[in-house]
Amino acid sequence: MHLLVGNPTAQSGRAAGRIDEARHLLWAASVPHDFLATQPEGRTVTETAAAVATGRYSAVIAMGGDGTFAEVAKGLLQAGAAVPMAMLPTGTANDQGKSFGLESGEDDLARNVQVIADGHTVPLDGGRIFAFDTFDQPLGADWFFDSAGWGFSALVLRMRNEDRRLVAGVPILRELYRDQAVYAGAILRAFALAAVQEQPFEAEVTTAAGPVFYEGVTDLIVKNTRIYAGAWVLDPTASPEDGEMELVPFRGRDEMLARGVMDHQEVPLNAEHFEAVGVQLTPALRAANFDIRLLPRPLAQPVESQIDGEEWMRAERFRVEVVRHALRLVVPRSLDGHPE
Repeated sequence: MHLLVGNPTAQSGRAAGRIDEARHLLWAASVPHDFLATQPEGRTVTETAAAVATGRYSAVIAMGGDGTFAEVAKGLLQAGAAVPMAMLPTGTANDQGKSFGLESGEDDLARNVQVIADGHTVPLDGGRIFAFDTFDQPLGADWFFDSAGWGFSALVLRMRNEDRRLVAGVPILRELYRDQAVYAGAILRAFALAAVQEQPFEAEVTTAAGPVFYEGVTDLIVKNTRIYAGAWVLDPTASPEDGEMELVPFRGRDEMLARGVMDHQEVPLNAEHFEAVGVQLTPALRAANFDIRLLPRPLAQPVESQIDGEEWMRAERFRVEVVRHALRLVVPRSLDGHPE
């Protein structure tokens, strides 16, 4: 018996019809299941954990975006049960699904259901993140599975959430300004803000190999799975199950845009191509653990942060610990996390 977790109220209620279709396809593929609706304020985690703890389910399916993926994964870990996790992606960015060869379009649903029915699994690392105040006192801790970020990426997410709240009560705007349009609007606003008031920051990142100091950084990303922001591959050599993650720093919009086009050319581009036109790509840093200290910016609030596409707390110091093979993930047999 599988447990399907999804949000029937998403996409202005249209998700309910897609959940019904998914359930029909699951039954037709001989995948018996129960359904659990997602809950606000983090209760999806506890309800998933409680359901899994009954021992009734042999796998859990997360139907939704990267946020739903994260909540279901946390529920599995909270339950402490060795139960595989599957995906029916429907989100905007769909980093997790795309990283394992699963698209989120309506025409992809039948194929994704068949992947679940096949039941082929691979290990997936998880990340534990801890925040500390100026005196190194703990402020909070959480899990992430896709990425953690500081700076511009977190600013985009905050603006996206502000825009969602703004249009939520206006039906016409809610229909027109959604999904990719919300992200696009937030990115344009964030770029405009950065053009008016650029706020780079400094960071000291310590790994087992020693400290590295980054000056004039506008974004720091710690990445686990392959795809970032729905399209980018920040490090083509990265693996989601090797016990390490990649920390990718960005210095300004030129470097961010350069990385955004590196993986979308018939002839792959590399750092040397961009150096020829004056864009210096900062090398990525790979490790099993990162200690990240963000140096204070004069007259500015602490740098914004995000985990798995959602706003997280501001702090001056963070610790990231990679938990190797935290989950078993159901994926297509031919891909194993590295799309061909």
